[in-house]
Amino acid sequence: MMNELIKNFGAQLTEAIAIGENITLTAPKQELRNIVVVGMGGSGIGANFAKEFTAEERPLPMEVVKGYDLPNYVNPHSLVICSSFSGNTEETLIGLEAAIAKGAKIVCVSSGGKMKALAEEHGLDFVQLPHAGSPPRACLGLSLVQQLFILKFFGCAKAERIEQLKQSILLLEKEQADIMEKAKKMAQFMSGKFPVLYTHDRMGSVVLRLRQQLNENAKILCGHHLIPEMNHNELVGWRKQEGDFAVLIFRSKFEHERNQARIKINKEIINHYTQTLIEIKLKGDSLIEEAMYAVHLGDWISWELSVLRQVDATEVKVIDFLKGELAGQA
Repeated sequence: MMNELIKNFGAQLTEAIAIGENITLTAPKQELRNIVVVGMGGSGIGANFAKEFTAEERPLPMEVVKGYDLPNYVNPHSLVICSSFSGNTEETLIGLEAAIAKGAKIVCVSSGGKMKALAEEHGLDFVQLPHAGSPPRACLGLSLVQQLFILKFFGCAKAERIEQLKQSILLLEKEQADIMEKAKKMAQFMSGKFPVLYTHDRMGSVVLRLRQQLNENAKILCGHHLIPEMNHNELVGWRKQEGDFAVLIFRSKFEHERNQARIKINKEIINHYTQTLIEIKLKGDSLIEEAMYAVHLGDWISWELSVLRQVDATEVKVIDFLKGELAGQA
């Protein structure tokens, strides 16, 4: 059941750290000048988090690709990380083949499949994930942690980030019961409404993750945007009360002071058009701790909404249908 997978998120992070501390990587043949991560859905979201977590210390630009095409600049000076939990994700495999052709330094992260076979064939670095039999979206901890260890190996993440991950595990253990209770109340608050998620620009992965979880677990559509960017476009969309919206604003201790002022004004504007706006104050002493707290809370919200909507949180038949149709057209 999805709720058991969510409950074990802290344990999954612990397992992932143990894997990361024992992975073997090789030095690049050329000086690295950029980083590209290729990954879709639950296998790719970990890279979004890693990019945000390392923004302050990472000396190389980093791009996350969620499609078929690698940037034209990828070359032997590029580090390309290919992440696919199953090892059979079509878009990621095509990206991997392109990276091989371009002579990039490649690290594969997977539980097996075609990706492992390609890594073995071409002598690529390979990070083995466990065959858990779980949906990729329930394995965020496994992929995210490996991304950080890979970046750390190549001098793009501080060892401090791993310690912050360990602290986040303790935080989740301490807050588990309270998180579950909050999630139940928020799901009731959101039930029957269209969720709109906002946060500041250093927490973009948090609202992206929650939107995806609401899509897959609760089977609902959802909108999200970041401050300050939404102040230059989406804010104008709050003009009439034309729908029943549930607005969630994730608040962080690491917001830029100007974003704090913006959020205050945004609330005043949005409150004219919806009666359901709630601020979520994230707990934790670092950006990583806050993000992991938000992920766990959001995952529980998506589960509680699936219960209220009486839908199977694990089922993704329409995605299976899409894959089957694509396979027939190959």
